[in-house]
Amino acid sequence: MKTIRFRSWLFLFFLTAACTNKPQISEKYFDFEGLVEDQVNQLSQRSRVLDKMANLNGEESDSTFLPSMKGWTEELEVFRELELINKPTYRDVYATQDPLDDPKSNLKIRSLVSSSAPVRFVKFYYQEEFSRLKKIEAAIEENNLLFSSHRTLMMEFDEEDGKPLLIRYSMSGQQKMILSDTVRFSVAGNVDW
Repeated sequence: MKTIRFRSWLFLFFLTAACTNKPQISEKYFDFEGLVEDQVNQLSQRSRVLDKMANLNGEESDSTFLPSMKGWTEELEVFRELELINKPTYRDVYATQDPLDDPKSNLKIRSLVSSSAPVRFVKFYYQEEFSRLKKIEAAIEENNLLFSSHRTLMMEFDEEDGKPLLIRYSMSGQQKMILSDTVRFSVAGNVDW
């Protein structure tokens, strides 16, 4: 009788423990979603003008305009793709080095590199402390039976009100669809004060 009662209590304990919602620990390498949202808000509120240059297979175009909040969201949307590094699937595939000295400046670098994840590398350039972010460089590769794509992304920041504010960005790369030519492209944007 004591054994049955003990087993019943033990069963209830494990059942209760299994049903308890445990808080999930979410450790991100970096919050790209938050960064893009913050930049969209800051650039919209400060009414920053964008000088944009684009090149598609050698055909160039440029424009200067004042993006709305929606416009900034569309301009910076590609940088949200870097959030892939935070997916649980890629949790342990990045080799991280920090701090590295940048031989071209007085900045430090935090480097994340993977040979198996779509985001092949991300480099964060910062001054003294990681919160003083100055530049992000990244490469994204996608390959499947229908197409292959390689893109290099870059964002540069200046500090305003103690926070990084976008001053320049670029994206370049190429895309090859099955049975079609390779398309080469580049986009560069300079934010005017």
